[in-house]
Amino acid sequence: MPARPRRAAAPRRARSPLRALFLAVLLGILGIGPVEAAAQGAKRPPARNDRSPAARPRGEVRLDTRLAELVTAQPKGLDIGLYVADARSGAVWFEHNAATALKPASVLKLFTSAAALERLGPDFRFETRVYLAGPPEAPELWVVGAGDPALGDERIAARLRRERDFALDEWAAALRARGVTQLRRIVLDTSVFDDQYTHPDWPLTQQDRWYQAPVGGLNINDNCLDVTLTLRDGALAVQLQPDVGADLLRQNLTVGRPHRVVLKRAPGSDVFELTGTVARGGALESIAAGRPPVFFGHALYHALEQRGVRVVGEVLSRPLGPDDLRGAALLATHTTPLRDVLWRCNTFSQNLFAECLCKALAAYAPDGRRAGPPGSWSAGTDAVRRTLARLGLDLSNAVLRDGSGLSHRNRVSASQIGRLLVQMNRHRHATVFMDSLAEPGEPGSMRKRYDDPVLRGRIRGKTGTLAHVQALAGYATRPDGTVLAFALLVNGGPESNLPLELCRTLITAAAPR
Repeated sequence: MPARPRRAAAPRRARSPLRALFLAVLLGILGIGPVEAAAQGAKRPPARNDRSPAARPRGEVRLDTRLAELVTAQPKGLDIGLYVADARSGAVWFEHNAATALKPASVLKLFTSAAALERLGPDFRFETRVYLAGPPEAPELWVVGAGDPALGDERIAARLRRERDFALDEWAAALRARGVTQLRRIVLDTSVFDDQYTHPDWPLTQQDRWYQAPVGGLNINDNCLDVTLTLRDGALAVQLQPDVGADLLRQNLTVGRPHRVVLKRAPGSDVFELTGTVARGGALESIAAGRPPVFFGHALYHALEQRGVRVVGEVLSRPLGPDDLRGAALLATHTTPLRDVLWRCNTFSQNLFAECLCKALAAYAPDGRRAGPPGSWSAGTDAVRRTLARLGLDLSNAVLRDGSGLSHRNRVSASQIGRLLVQMNRHRHATVFMDSLAEPGEPGSMRKRYDDPVLRGRIRGKTGTLAHVQALAGYATRPDGTVLAFALLVNGGPESNLPLELCRTLITAAAPR
């Protein structure tokens, strides 16, 4: 909303010293400080004889005035939606174009996360089960996927103070403990999710980018291949994480200059291509896999062989029903709590985690059990709508296409985001939701750009970036303890400092009257 105009101050008579002393004592008795006194009409001292907004101390500028200035100072042609409200009462402090549905980028993850907390609860766990089946002379390893995005994820492992591949270590150890050093084959059940691994809205030309990793019922290492080159005394070594073997990697590297190395994967292919000349060592940018079952199968095959368990047959994918599992022995269960998935999803804005949550909302019932057909994007986004509607959030004019915000067809308004944040501030699982958000100066998406002493410990947020899209939403705790829920969407134009300036203003500007 537009800033309210200031009223001109009426001429005043000169105060006597006694009257000034009486007024100061009265204000002290009433507990009114400088900001409150200003809000009740006390005249502020001039700032170096310059009354322009830019020259005033920041604390003297009213928040609604400063926000209006920030919005109007942006280049023409931008679509900007801004919503600021008291996170406890829901009272609106400022809004601009807040009802217009715009591209939210990764801020959409807040909707997916909130729906997951409401529907599944913080005690929900993704449970990947591993079975030993078949006769003792020709045993098989069966892996029933849960849609867990965290297997082999480096940050989740570090959070747990474990090695990255600790699950694979445990599975191999469990096999050896039973005297199994050779498997006839590996069977993967990925039926918890459908077989649409890549969303149709996502650009085909970016299919091998890490942020566009495919989504499967079994996932490992964020469904990306990491390659590290080591060059020592002219000898070149290539390290893969995970190791997928020569079947999935075509390598044509030579030592020489200039240093020019390319790692890619053609659309529709499962095979990675590593080519070029190498003059120095180092890690390459991660490349997304093709089909998750193929990637997971090759990774598991080689991981077991490196840990003393040989696989003599094939790796195949098929559903395993109750009748199949009845005759199998449960070997291990790998669990990932929802709290960890939310943290990875929101603090680090990892798309795979959000998309697995989206499909899981359709694949699992509120009691955490498998429910009906495999999870899909259409059923998952429908579940987000229904779940948030029960919280009182109207998404009638919103467009939800995926769970992460990667699709350019997603549309939500700043007011819908802000009202969601108000609702989640009151939610029974509010602490879990808050703890999943990024903070300035801390590991995550707000670590560097928002590392401002004014903001540290006062901002929790979710960032969002796409081509010509900037977004930021979260909570700001003001010095007086007031918590504001805010949402900013900027569509069009290059990246700017508007989100950072918004955060500073929410903390430092004086409260509106």
